[in-house]
Amino acid sequence: MKKTLVALAALAATSAFAQTSVVIDGYFDRGYTVTNNTNNASDSKAVASSAGTTTIGFKVREDLGNGLSVGGSVNTDWNDLGGNKQSDVTGTGTQRGGFANSQSFLDVTSSKYGTLRLGTPNSFTLTNATAVAAPAFSTAIGSSYSSSFSIANGFGTGTSDKGGIVDASSVANGAAHAGQRSIRIANSVQYSSPAVLGGLTAHVAYTPKNDADTTNVNLTAGTSKNTVGVSEYALRYTNGPVDAMFTSIKYSVGENNINVGGNVTATNTNQSSKTSTQNLLGATYAVLPALKLHAGLGQFKSSDDSFKGKSKQIGATYTLGQWEVLGQVAKVTDQVATNAYDRSLKGMGVNYNFSKTARAYFRADRINYATSTNAVATGFAGDAQTRYALGVSKSF
Repeated sequence: MKKTLVALAALAATSAFAQTSVVIDGYFDRGYTVTNNTNNASDSKAVASSAGTTTIGFKVREDLGNGLSVGGSVNTDWNDLGGNKQSDVTGTGTQRGGFANSQSFLDVTSSKYGTLRLGTPNSFTLTNATAVAAPAFSTAIGSSYSSSFSIANGFGTGTSDKGGIVDASSVANGAAHAGQRSIRIANSVQYSSPAVLGGLTAHVAYTPKNDADTTNVNLTAGTSKNTVGVSEYALRYTNGPVDAMFTSIKYSVGENNINVGGNVTATNTNQSSKTSTQNLLGATYAVLPALKLHAGLGQFKSSDDSFKGKSKQIGATYTLGQWEVLGQVAKVTDQVATNAYDRSLKGMGVNYNFSKTARAYFRADRINYATSTNAVATGFAGDAQTRYALGVSKSF
C-alpha cells in the first residue's frame, strides 16, 4: 500500500494545470540476528534489518498528457541511532551519507518512447541479481548479492558504508573475501525502452569519466578529482511464466588513476587505464503457480586479470497459503593466477505473510570464504560463518 497525497491544492483548483501527485512509501525491518564465525572475535548478536533494507521514499509525478509525465524519486536508507553503533561510546559514527543516501533521480517517461532517468538510480545489474537470478532475499541474509557475499569481484559501488562510491574488491590473501557489487552511482544517465515483442525491454546507462586531474592524484588521501566511468546495458524478457535478464556493467579508469577507497593495497594500488566488467544472465521460471525456479550464470574480469572468475547459482520459491519458503545455493570460482579463493553460500528463508505488506520471517545462511582446491587457498580464522535471524517487516 502506498499513501498518496495530492500536492499543491492551488494547482488542483483549476483544470488549467496538470495534477501533481506525491507518493510516500517504504519498508521497515527488524530482526534478532546471530552470527557465528570461525573467528570468534567476529561473533555477534544484533537487532537489525535482516530480510531487506529499511528505507523511506518520496516519489513525485506530474501527468503532462499524451502519455508523457515527469517525476522524481528520493530514497533514504537508515540504521538505528542515525547509523551510530552501540559500541561507539564517543558517538562519532555517522549515517551512511545521511538523507538521500539511496537512489535518487529525475525521470521523464513516455508511454511511446520509454523512460529517461538522470541522477543516481539503482543499476540494472542490481535488479537482475536480486529480483531475477535469485529468490527475494534482497541484499540481506541469504542473499547472493550482499555486503557479506557477492557473485562478482572487481570494481563496484556496493561496499558497506560507501554506497555509490566506486571501490575495488580486496585481494584474497588469507582473509574473508566477500566480493564486490554494483548498486548505484551518481552522475548517471539511464534509458529504459517500452516493452516490444510481447515483453522485451532494452536498457542502457552511462556515467561520464573524469580524468583531467594530473596534479592531485593521491591514492591514499583521496585528493584526486578523477572519477570512474561506467557503462551498462541490459535486456529483459518478461512474459507469462518467464522472466529472463542479461546485464553487463563496465567500470573504466583513466590513465591518470583514481582513489579506490579503503582497499588500496600493494597489489591493487595502481588502477590506471584498468577496466572491470561484470556480466550476469539470470532467469526465473514459474513451474507452477506456487513454485518458481531461479538461476544465474555470471562472469567477471579486469583488463589486467587481477580480478577474474565466474559464478553460478540456483534457487527456488514455494508459496503455500500465507507461507513462503525461499532457498538458494551460489558459488564463485576465482580464476586469478595466484591467491585464488573460491567462496560459496547456502541461504534459506521462511515468510509468514500476515497481509500483503506485513510478515514475520526467518533467515539463515552459511558462507565459506575458502572453498578452493587451490593449494594457496588454505583455511584461516574467519573463513566461514553462519547467520540466523528471526524478525518482522512492514512495507507501506
